[in-house]
Amino acid sequence: MPICFILGNIGNCFNLIVFGQRSSRSNSCLLYFLSASVINIVIINFGLVLRIVRGLWNIDPSANSLWFCRWRLYLTSTSFLIYRYSIVLACIDRMCASSRHAWMRSVSRTQVAYRLIAIKWILCFAYFTPSLVFPVIRFGQCVIPPGTTYATYLPIVTLIQAFLIPSTMSICGLITFTHLKSMQSRVVPTNTDANDTRKKVSQYIIMLFVQVACDWLGNLSYPCYLIFSLIFPAPLTPLMTAIASFWINMSTTIPFINYSAAFYLHTLSSPAFRLKLLRFIGQIMWFQRLIRLNNEPQNTQTMGMITMRGRTANAVDHQRIQQYDETV
Repeated sequence: MPICFILGNIGNCFNLIVFGQRSSRSNSCLLYFLSASVINIVIINFGLVLRIVRGLWNIDPSANSLWFCRWRLYLTSTSFLIYRYSIVLACIDRMCASSRHAWMRSVSRTQVAYRLIAIKWILCFAYFTPSLVFPVIRFGQCVIPPGTTYATYLPIVTLIQAFLIPSTMSICGLITFTHLKSMQSRVVPTNTDANDTRKKVSQYIIMLFVQVACDWLGNLSYPCYLIFSLIFPAPLTPLMTAIASFWINMSTTIPFINYSAAFYLHTLSSPAFRLKLLRFIGQIMWFQRLIRLNNEPQNTQTMGMITMRGRTANAVDHQRIQQYDETV
């Protein structure tokens, strides 16, 4: 888990840099990935850190502080939901962008993406507000007291979401694939605009599908555990108790691997993402070379000559523009 913490922070920082560029922010799909990267950093530096501290040093602040118990459950649950719905909205965005209907394509705009991201964050934070009221500390654990309405409601809603979210992703993916095939059959070889539109829509599709597949695998275990706990209620035999304990630990650990590996999955699956990343790295290398040239005494005269030439060229260009304006 410490490796996931280190690599996850590095990777999601690169995600923020790539998705935060002006060219990326003009793509509505990448705005949803930017939102997912922001919440990934929160998940890794809050939820994952607490698991590492509890696993390595057996320190669990939520077992001694009621307010921390409730806020930990509230923030981690909300962050997980925000991330998953970011991927859902990205799937819906690609489905709309690839449609032949103009009213559906109008949904795939940056203005709509900003509004949906804000609404998503507000609704997710409001959805888990009962977590600030119901959890209690019993036998050194932060739990929701059994027999309460929230204890009955939460597993049912979790199961519904566990099947609704992947189903929505899959349906949108199939519709997007159908739209792309239909677009390919409609494209005329000489119609460059249609070809550019199809290329723009499909360049991040593989990256999105890989993220959907990893979300499926990472979040499948916990719903299965809930079904297991409903079929085999307590008390359990020692063997079943050990299986249940191992299962719940794996179910709450595997998703962190997905949150930490997002950048590396993007890099492996998307040529467009790699190109943006390489351009950023190239800009850093160019900046370092420029600093090195400025610091070298023998290059001072050369840099001065280049600067003077640049100023002269700018002056000439400005004079030409003025002459053109006067002519017009």
